[in-house]
Amino acid sequence: MKSARRVIEILELFDHSQYPMSLTQLSDKLGYPPSSTLALLKSLQTLGYIAYDPGRKTYVPTMRVAMLGDWVRGQVLRNGAIVTLMADLQVETDANVMLAIQNDLHMQYVHTVQSRKLLRYYIQPGLQRPICRSAAGLALLSQQSPGHVSKLLKRIAARGDDPHDLVPEDELFKMLEQVVQQGYAYSDQITHGIGTVAIALPTQPGQMPMALGIAGASGKIQPNAAKIAETMHRLVAERLND
Repeated sequence: MKSARRVIEILELFDHSQYPMSLTQLSDKLGYPPSSTLALLKSLQTLGYIAYDPGRKTYVPTMRVAMLGDWVRGQVLRNGAIVTLMADLQVETDANVMLAIQNDLHMQYVHTVQSRKLLRYYIQPGLQRPICRSAAGLALLSQQSPGHVSKLLKRIAARGDDPHDLVPEDELFKMLEQVVQQGYAYSDQITHGIGTVAIALPTQPGQMPMALGIAGASGKIQPNAAKIAETMHRLVAERLND
């Protein structure tokens, strides 16, 4: 388990740094013993995921790493159409734009476009949020059957990680009914002073359900939620219709 996590952390460090690194750099940045780091790098090198430059004594990921998720990019980001859509939404709304999926009992951001303002709310891709409290989570749940939502609530309650993650069933179903009626979800329950508007994206058979969110200062987002959602629906209809 530890080795699997460390392999992912090595690849994520390269993704963040975006330059070749030596054994010492990798070991220092990750806090791993040099011997363990070297063993992992040699294994990845043997498998073709890491290349070693003996002249510079540095390591760098190979194209095989990039190709691993190529099919996911095509399915999730629809060959760049969603990325372009998100960039356009950021320009129109001047707020943060997020793409989210359901990851078991949570909502998780898989791609973000940050606001260009100097003072901004930074959203890290990969971040998970309570699915019953977040706008994107509510947008995703609004597309599911009542039976499926009830089972999800029971699983959240059984885990008992954080009582705040759970919403009473009758209250949640009222919230989801409102999402369906108005065509968007709004929440400001996750981060103080930050509001988010989210809509579920249309999906074709075999595509992963996703939600698109716009986040910013709640004082600006909440009064304009309906207008923001209208903009989102319009651009989605223009850009993602097959």
